[in-house]
Amino acid sequence: MPTMAQIAIWCKDKARMLRSATQRFLVISPTAAMTIAVGVLYFSPCLIPAQEKTPKATNDTETVYVGLVEDDRRQLAGLGVKDHGPVSNRTLTPAFEKNGAGWQSIQRLNEKVRWTIAFDGKNLGEVESEPIVASKVSSERMPGPSFPHSILTPTGRIPIIGTPDERFNGDFGAPVRRPLVVISKPNFKDPEEWKRARLPAQEVDQVRVAFRKIYNHLRQCDASGMPLTIDWQVPNSEIGIVKAYGSNKSFFLVETELKHTRCAYSLVGKNLQALKGNHWFYLAPSREASYLGNRWELVDAGDYDGDGKSEIIFYITEGPEEALDTEGYVLFYDDFHHNIRFTWNNH
Repeated sequence: MPTMAQIAIWCKDKARMLRSATQRFLVISPTAAMTIAVGVLYFSPCLIPAQEKTPKATNDTETVYVGLVEDDRRQLAGLGVKDHGPVSNRTLTPAFEKNGAGWQSIQRLNEKVRWTIAFDGKNLGEVESEPIVASKVSSERMPGPSFPHSILTPTGRIPIIGTPDERFNGDFGAPVRRPLVVISKPNFKDPEEWKRARLPAQEVDQVRVAFRKIYNHLRQCDASGMPLTIDWQVPNSEIGIVKAYGSNKSFFLVETELKHTRCAYSLVGKNLQALKGNHWFYLAPSREASYLGNRWELVDAGDYDGDGKSEIIFYITEGPEEALDTEGYVLFYDDFHHNIRFTWNNH
């Protein structure tokens, strides 16, 4: 097989012959025409390397969509006081997209999509969805994403993970199913292998230090439920580790809560805010624990954009417990250096 350099020398010689034949073609004759034809055929292999140099199109910038399968908020809003969930129907919320510009939240995905269902690094099947007609969404306006999709796949073929509960129900009082991550490509694997883990003692100490930095002015309550006027020095025994997840890169996600105190306030500036729910922290090797959020729920981890690194998705709620202001999801990527939010206002 000749090398590219040998082909280049051969082509240079043949080009010289072809130019000479072309000059003779000025004297019109059948013989001259035949000479030109032979020269072109002889010269044609030189065209192949030039064609091979043309860059091939790649799919590096092809958009990938990430969404969530959720219980139908239209049905949840219609539940009566005596009704018990979960509701029968489920919808799909397109939330994030990754393209050449990076990760961003989806404003509106106005097309039919076939999705891969992912959970814990496994492929749980496929669902197909299409946009709910905008006029129908407007007429049934309620707290939730502005442009959800209806699911075309039969309900019985959509998997359920765990038992319905109230961790992902926002302002609705009924239990709901756990949200499921769906991707427009079969990117269901979790290369960083996030799993439940036992948190080493040193990391437990780091989390407790970080907790005190975030909540550096905590107040306990008196017998009537009103906050005391002096700061509470939270003992280690009170900062409980609910659960921890570890990756094969020795990163940790840690959920904490106050163990026994059911009435506490955090002083932020001049305002006292009731401190309830869980508190999430992230630990990377050789780094301090970083605070992520309060009253969050871990949804799943996976390499949704196919870059070899796992992304992490949390369900988030913000605002007073009795009337949430903001609800939605946050996606962390690039080893938790960056994140993108997809949220909606409930009021």
